Amino acid sequence: MTNDTGVSIARDMKKGRRQETASLKGYPGRRRRGLLFLFLPLVLAGLYGGYYIYNLMFQDVRFVSQLDPGFNLGNTLDSHGLNNRQAKPAQYETYWGNPYTTKEMIDSIKQAGFRTLRVPVTWYEHMDENYEIDPAWLDRVQQVVDYGIANEMYVILNAHHDSWYTPAAANEEKAEVITRKLWQQIAVRFQNYDEKLLFESMNEPRLIGTAEEWYAGTPEARKIVNRLNAAFAETVRSSGGQNQDRYLILPTYCASALPEALSDFQLPKGQRMIVSVHLYRPYAFALAENLSPEWEAKEGQTEEIDQAFRDIKRIFHRRGVPVIIGEYGALDKNNETSRAAWVKYVRRLAGEQEIPCIWWDDSVFNRKELKWKYPELVKALIS
Repeated sequence: MTNDTGVSIARDMKKGRRQETASLKGYPGRRRRGLLFLFLPLVLAGLYGGYYIYNLMFQDVRFVSQLDPGFNLGNTLDSHGLNNRQAKPAQYETYWGNPYTTKEMIDSIKQAGFRTLRVPVTWYEHMDENYEIDPAWLDRVQQVVDYGIANEMYVILNAHHDSWYTPAAANEEKAEVITRKLWQQIAVRFQNYDEKLLFESMNEPRLIGTAEEWYAGTPEARKIVNRLNAAFAETVRSSGGQNQDRYLILPTYCASALPEALSDFQLPKGQRMIVSVHLYRPYAFALAENLSPEWEAKEGQTEEIDQAFRDIKRIFHRRGVPVIIGEYGALDKNNETSRAAWVKYVRRLAGEQEIPCIWWDDSVFNRKELKWKYPELVKALIS
């Protein structure tokens, strides 16, 4: 027979003892079920907590992924060298040969499939001795930004060919003063714009004219870039309106993806910060006019690109730090098929880390006629 706990009872009449043996059913089964009910909530809580932390950690990465694909409105508001404070904004905007920007141009860029408009702007020829921006120039910049916003695009506004942010020790104090003065004015002007507008502190800050200019710089220069980025972020965050929550883009030294530049980069304190790098690799194909017009995704041609994305993943993506390729491109050498293959390869690797790519255009879009050339390349850029 069994007692009420499910333990079977047998009596050994010869020895006068009662023996109890565990049944195959009953108490042990109940014990296992009890443990299951005890630990199941803990397991579920752990899974939910891990999922919550993962999503919190990567929420900025997911936001940034929405910026892909993007288009640089280059050689326009970033044109400089006229050195004429009396010149009208249109004279500067067209100084390097591009036509005056119209809303129809930006409409065409959006209709082609681009979701982000990066607006490079050079400021130094439009500031007085107290670093006050010419109101007419700031008005024109705002008008072009509004063309993108009206198209429901993300817009990136930066400081582009401004040599005053050269990251040298002798220049650092002045660079910080101008950084704070410039971005305080820009941030106040745009303080009521939502997260569709992003600010980028500098473009390719580097030691101009030195052997380290286009590489990873020096340890000192990389630290100065970090400090200027921090001054920029602090200035924007304290400028009121929606600037407190605006996404901010910070370049490495020279926007370099070399491991030394990536490793020494430090994000400013706070949230909603994005790392910016540029990709023109391999140089012989992407930028050298008289070299390597052909490119294929095969051994011997992809190594520099592969290494850049491995380093970005190791240093940033695994920690949930968002990255943007603020510029990438390859010169037109009558080689559309190779350029399209290169773009597909870069965007595939970028997509694996949810990194948006912003194309620096030199030939694809004819702004005067509002026509797109090279259909194979355009398809690669937006697909």
